[in-house]
Amino acid sequence: MFKLLNLLKQKSREKNVHQTALLLASTILGLLFGFTTNSLLTRILGKVEYGNFAFLFNIFTFCQVIFNFGIFFAIARLVAISNDEKKTRGYYAVALCLIFALYIMMSISLIIFSNVSTAIEKNDLFQILMISIPLGWIYIVINFNESFLQGVSKIKLLSLTRWLPKFIFTLILVVIFFLFKNNTSITTVIFLNYFTLLISCVLVYYNVKPTLANFRKRLYEIFIAVKQFGFDIYLGSLVATGSGSLSGILISYFSINNVDVGYFTLATLLSSPLALIPNIIATVQFKKFANSNKIQTSLTLATLALSFGLLILTMILARFVITAFFGDEYVDAVILLRVLSFGYILYGFGDFFNRFLLAKGKGKELRNASIYIGITLLVANFIMISLYGAMGAAIARIISGLVYVLVILYYYRKEVKRC
Repeated sequence: MFKLLNLLKQKSREKNVHQTALLLASTILGLLFGFTTNSLLTRILGKVEYGNFAFLFNIFTFCQVIFNFGIFFAIARLVAISNDEKKTRGYYAVALCLIFALYIMMSISLIIFSNVSTAIEKNDLFQILMISIPLGWIYIVINFNESFLQGVSKIKLLSLTRWLPKFIFTLILVVIFFLFKNNTSITTVIFLNYFTLLISCVLVYYNVKPTLANFRKRLYEIFIAVKQFGFDIYLGSLVATGSGSLSGILISYFSINNVDVGYFTLATLLSSPLALIPNIIATVQFKKFANSNKIQTSLTLATLALSFGLLILTMILARFVITAFFGDEYVDAVILLRVLSFGYILYGFGDFFNRFLLAKGKGKELRNASIYIGITLLVANFIMISLYGAMGAAIARIISGLVYVLVILYYYRKEVKRC
């Protein structure tokens, strides 16, 4: 009996290692393709149009945070604690119906925003935003799929959706760069990006095979989970993550054009992987966290060592990477990259312990933590960006990242003592 238990534990550990490696490899692939994509975009579109593209991306990223209402968090936990595949498929079907309602609300909000925003007016982006809205639902589905696949521990599928769309988009941009570089508009690029994102949505739908069986019952269970757990996390996420997504929008508001938004986006692209390492490891362990009393010390130390090694490497290679792959005209992004790297290291470790609390259903604690962090980032963003522009946004990220780690560690230690 003991031999059987030890064998099962060993297989579980091997599975976790395999899943971590797979998700890490796919994320690195996705980052490499994303890196190549942005390198091509900076040369195809130029500084100003690339900045406009980045600004529009920031708008839809902000919408992903707002139009959630805790539904995605609730479903992720429901499928994580369930071993019934039919129920899981039912939750996905209900989610798609709810996403349609969220998309309608998002579209109306964006139309209103586009008519009152000075940033949209001064950069002449009204028409481009309007033609982007009809496919904007894809961003919401992508956001939901990340939570859902994490909850059901479909790591292979999650890995595939992270790198495949970027790979296809990269191939398309390579063709454009060599054949149609001077005849490609920002509108064309936006629609091509939507097309590649749609591929991942179709892949998940085909794999999950949603069912409408017991629709009302699944809907009721989701409603209860949102009320008891999901909405609390949403409120915190709205303040914390929403404040972060506002950075690019605020930079545009305080700048003459969106060039600084482009610099900040490049720096974020290259520094954000530092936060992904702890996030990936915690994502693979998510289901295990739900039944654990604490995070293993060896897992924490290994995550620390890997993350700080990458931080040092980023500092050393920052100037070379930006000038070699994006051009000397983007050299102003080097200092932004180095400053943002410290901020994302802090956010990564905040996320690492955040995942444990999320798996434990600590909605109120995460809500409170997110509110503290979000208010810190929001205030720091307004003050710093108004004074220092894009550099102010990078400094604000460090300040809020430090608060994030301290608050999350407080709640984590409290939960461990309780167990």
